Amino acid sequence: MWLILWGNIMARKTQLLALVAQVRAETGRTQNVAVGVDELDNIKYLLSRVQEQLYDDYDWPFMNVQRTVALANGQRYYDFPTDLPLDNITDVALNYNDVYQKIERGIQPRDYSVFDSNASTPEKSSPVLKWDVRETGTTEQIEVWPIPNDNIQTLYFWGKKSLANLIQESDTADLDDRLIVLYAAAQMLARQKSLDAQAVLEQANKRLATLRRNTRKASPTIQMGLGGWRNIDRHKVKIVIS
Repeated sequence: MWLILWGNIMARKTQLLALVAQVRAETGRTQNVAVGVDELDNIKYLLSRVQEQLYDDYDWPFMNVQRTVALANGQRYYDFPTDLPLDNITDVALNYNDVYQKIERGIQPRDYSVFDSNASTPEKSSPVLKWDVRETGTTEQIEVWPIPNDNIQTLYFWGKKSLANLIQESDTADLDDRLIVLYAAAQMLARQKSLDAQAVLEQANKRLATLRRNTRKASPTIQMGLGGWRNIDRHKVKIVIS
């Protein structure tokens, strides 16, 4: 069995081509591309699927992001941040006059009786009080209510960033390369009924435990119980979402 000497530092953003080479080494395959071309697509698919599974199953603090959407006078609908889909959003707040306020999701029909966004001349007011998701023809968009009557509001979204594609050889992995390679190699060796499969799987599990422990240590303690979001002195309190 071929072995790769690894460092202790988590390596992310490794290209798919390099991941394939590492899997081949871990499973004792040749690095001659011409010889291994028949199974190349299968290895690429396996690496992508393993990363997706790890992404779905565990929290990775470095994947948590903050994104903003600037609201405009008279505009009702907005695109979601490109790398933060609806299902991954964990918190939403409105910045209005430099004050952050929690904003409720769920625009109800009765709300339009107060400020009618559907009127021939839509009714506007500030600040925005609610948001929701709406199918607007070809895509899902953010709806805000009431429609803003100024240009000084910003929606802040926090959540888990979408996993980047791992399809082309130049695509890079968002998660630790060693972790992805070890789990992929363990699966391939198990299919071959190799005696090395269990040992590689144990290495993968150990690597996972180490990474999860290290990322938890790196994450700051977050205290959200600061009397709510409204009227927080931004010069005295800093809220960090990670």
